[in-house]
Amino acid sequence: MHVFRRARIPLACLPLSLQACAGGQDPRVEPWLECDLSIDGKRIVTVVPTASMATATSPSPAIRNTGAETTDLAGSVVFPGLLDVHTHLDKAHTWHRAPNPRGEFWDAIKVLDQDSQLWTEEDLYRRAQFALRSAHAHGTIAIRTHLDTGREVGERSHRVMERMRAEWESRIELQTISLCSLAAFLSPAEAARIVEVSGRHKATALGGFPQPNPDLAKQYDGLMAAARELGVGLGLHVDESGLAHAECLRAAAEAVLRNRFPFPVACGHTCSLAVQDPARAASTVDLVKAAGIHIIALPLCNLYLQGRMRAPAGPSGELGSPRTPRWRGVTLLHELMDAGVTVACGSDNVRDAFYAWGDLDAMEVYQESVRIAHLDTRLPESPAVVTTGPARIMGLDTRGYGRVAPGSPADLLVFPARTFNELLARPASARRLIHGESFRSRLVPDYAELAAVP
Repeated sequence: MHVFRRARIPLACLPLSLQACAGGQDPRVEPWLECDLSIDGKRIVTVVPTASMATATSPSPAIRNTGAETTDLAGSVVFPGLLDVHTHLDKAHTWHRAPNPRGEFWDAIKVLDQDSQLWTEEDLYRRAQFALRSAHAHGTIAIRTHLDTGREVGERSHRVMERMRAEWESRIELQTISLCSLAAFLSPAEAARIVEVSGRHKATALGGFPQPNPDLAKQYDGLMAAARELGVGLGLHVDESGLAHAECLRAAAEAVLRNRFPFPVACGHTCSLAVQDPARAASTVDLVKAAGIHIIALPLCNLYLQGRMRAPAGPSGELGSPRTPRWRGVTLLHELMDAGVTVACGSDNVRDAFYAWGDLDAMEVYQESVRIAHLDTRLPESPAVVTTGPARIMGLDTRGYGRVAPGSPADLLVFPARTFNELLARPASARRLIHGESFRSRLVPDYAELAAVP
């Protein structure tokens, strides 16, 4: 057994019995409680408030005289292992050979469609392995990735991810979603193929990117029938635009209720919700809540893609010069939270045509989401977007993921910060990682590994 003393844990990640116990500071600006943790093997055994400052040099009574090794964390902010609920490992780290210099959404689709011709199993494995090693070095312990499944490359991608799931089993929980055009589910033969591939490779959910069209309701019905046959939920890319008429989220909620769909449904992006008439948007949020749909915001990628503007084209048709964006692509996170909808934030794409940067660092996602979406105004709830929120969406909450609580995985991030303000003010700061009863190495892979192979 190992006892880690004086860890300042986000209130949102503690057991309910401790969440109202902020240690004297204002929880609106410093939402943590200093605790002593005991770890036995790979699980947290006890979490108790640290003794008062007057006796802070002594362990809490609940863990005295255990004979355990003790490490004093000296009031460091400590998060549980992080979860990244929306990624694209099959596309990751392709920017060096398939860049998107204009940063446009439809350019990204075209560029990566061409690049997919190079997605051999060796190529997919090398890039995805690099991405998982990066995520592991940053303290992520669970990842869900979408895989393009509507084409031949989907079979290869699923084979690679199934192999990696086994290789990373003790370090990262890897889930997969079969990403397809919803039109595929109007074809019985194509729907059967997707179900067969997804089932054989143990996909967690079926997914797709619905677009506004007259057949949308039928497409949703076909998708849900296929998912019901497979016995899995849905993970969708929805309304990734600033178009007010895009209401695929609303249609998804109506379809869940109409089909009485019994499995979890998560909708990513939902950007257009933020530009719709407030009354209409509020009624959609109510439908989302009634349908039990979870929402995943992707602030980094949408900040990058949405709102790209240029001056009018020149007389010979050349592109106009870039203009400052007015629209930043963030969905109605606060309104969804107020409605009691489970929300999370994810990395989305990493160093590919949809997002030129990123490193699968869920802490970067958290810190930037706080800034971009003004989550500082609800700081006590904010850690949930990369901890308890994604844990619930991924079905890992019942195994203690996303929390620092008895029975939770003994995976922790220890930051060189004593307050949330320090943590958020210096986002690139180092961190130490606890795995089990000891600290583990934190080695970020070198980009030279990717540059060595086309």
